[in-house]
Amino acid sequence: MTQSLKDILEQINDDRLVELLTEAVAQYSPSFAEEPAMEVFASQLAQAGISYLRQPVETPGGTMGDARANLIVQLGPTPPAFMWVGHVDTVPMIDEEEQALRREDDVLHGLGTADMKSGCAAIVEAVTALHEAGAEFKHGLCIALVVGEEEYGDGAEALLQAHTAPLVVIGEPTGLTPCINHYSYYECRLSARGTRAHAALPEVGASAIHAMLEWMQQLLQVGSEAEFARQLTINPREIRGGADQFVVAEDCEAAIDIHAPPGVDRTEVDGLIEMAMLRARETHPTCRLEYENIFWGPGYANPADHPLLTPLSAAYGACGLAWEPVAFRSHSDGSLFHQSGAVPVICGPGRLEVAHTRGEHVALEEVRRAARLYTAMIYEACVKQEG
Repeated sequence: MTQSLKDILEQINDDRLVELLTEAVAQYSPSFAEEPAMEVFASQLAQAGISYLRQPVETPGGTMGDARANLIVQLGPTPPAFMWVGHVDTVPMIDEEEQALRREDDVLHGLGTADMKSGCAAIVEAVTALHEAGAEFKHGLCIALVVGEEEYGDGAEALLQAHTAPLVVIGEPTGLTPCINHYSYYECRLSARGTRAHAALPEVGASAIHAMLEWMQQLLQVGSEAEFARQLTINPREIRGGADQFVVAEDCEAAIDIHAPPGVDRTEVDGLIEMAMLRARETHPTCRLEYENIFWGPGYANPADHPLLTPLSAAYGACGLAWEPVAFRSHSDGSLFHQSGAVPVICGPGRLEVAHTRGEHVALEEVRRAARLYTAMIYEACVKQEG
């Protein structure tokens, strides 16, 4: 660790960091209602004397007057060489008591702690430390806190219309493990149409629910037979249909999420669904089965020796952390940035296993390490004297 980086790291205030994270988590900020949490981060930046911009993001079906906006900090020369991106929105609360904010020893519990207000708090503290240390930026830096990631990334899409960088770090929960590769995400809706009949005479009708259950079972089976089966995840997220009357169900719908490893394209996933559909039709020939792709986020694989990754690996070394890259198994805004030509790396505090659960939490010591790691990344990419 160079003396200059050491001096900057000494400016990190752990109490201020934990207070910021706690206040941000206290603000309920699901997608399309992110402003309460965004204001917490904006207030901290303003208090530190760091200028920022607000980039309006239109709510689908709404207007600019709905007051949603990304928060953007730009430091150093333009265009930026390095960008850090994090989202402040969360999934909706499902259990107010179990997902309430509370601290137990050095663990903070609550909706948004891991996914991903802890990463956002860590980067704000990192930038504050750099500012207080009077760091001189030789290459440009852009920090973006965005909205809408838990839906379909409208905040990141708006950001990319005006701001990008060759190297992008996204602070999704990875336990601070660097993820240089990224899974694909495929979301679809299945529909089955049968024939209504009296419930006492099911053989007269054709149950859409039976056909759907068969289709879903066949999809799981086909997925297990795929060449990339060991890395494939198929999640039946929702199923609904039928009627409350005493009848055979004539309609049924299901939502399916599929995460596929880097290198698997959309046509291969379509093929799995269609093969399963053909098998289901063999046992339910009188039912009509159809599917629609709702969302496709392509995965990617960055070369392990890509030169743009050098400052990140150096930052890990400076912080005493192992640079052992893996793949990020979920969906994130990283897909959009890769499609724009950037080299995205997913890295943040918290564990993906607890995100979107009733027991979401984050270890505060990991958040402290994240603030130091992000500071070192910025130092290596934007501050350190080359050569």
